[in-house]
Formats: sequence, C-alpha cells, structure tokens
Amino acid sequence: MHLTVVALVEDKPGVLERVSSQFRRRSFNIVSVSAGRTAPGMSCITVVVDSDKRSVDRVIASISKLVNVLQVEDLGDRRAVARDMALVKVAN
Repeated sequence: MHLTVVALVEDKPGVLERVSSQFRRRSFNIVSVSAGRTAPGMSCITVVVDSDKRSVDRVIASISKLVNVLQVEDLGDRRAVARDMALVKVAN
C-alpha cells in the first residue's frame, strides 16, 4: 500500500538527507520524493512509501524529533488529488 508523508521543514542544507535517511534505516522502499520551498525559510518534503500504516507511524514519530522538522503528517486518510507527469523526448 502506498502512503504519503508530508514534512514541513526549515530550509537548511542537509535536512532532506536526514529525513530520507529515516526511511532508509527502516528499509522502506521510497516510491516518490519531492521537495520545494513553500515560504521564506521553509520547505515541504513529500515522500510516498510502500509500507503499512503502523510502520509509517513509527517513522513519522522519529522524523518529528529531528531538529529542523517543524511538522509531519500522514496523508493516508485524507482525500487528495494524485497526478503523474511524463517527460517524453521526440526525435525529428
């Protein structure tokens, strides 16, 4: 089952690596990761993982303890719009 975790973090070097290493330590398969600046000094990291709800709850608890993390949420129970994008190169 794919679950989506969203973390609001301070926009500092190394924060993405620290957040993603929490998933790596628990042998999660990261399906998708996206990060971007949302406001001055803040970024949003969205991670989609292939795991069960109980395991994701444990990793959310460990991510929320990191220094530069402001807020962490699981979007599993919320209604959301999911979209895919493809980049296609066409030869002349």
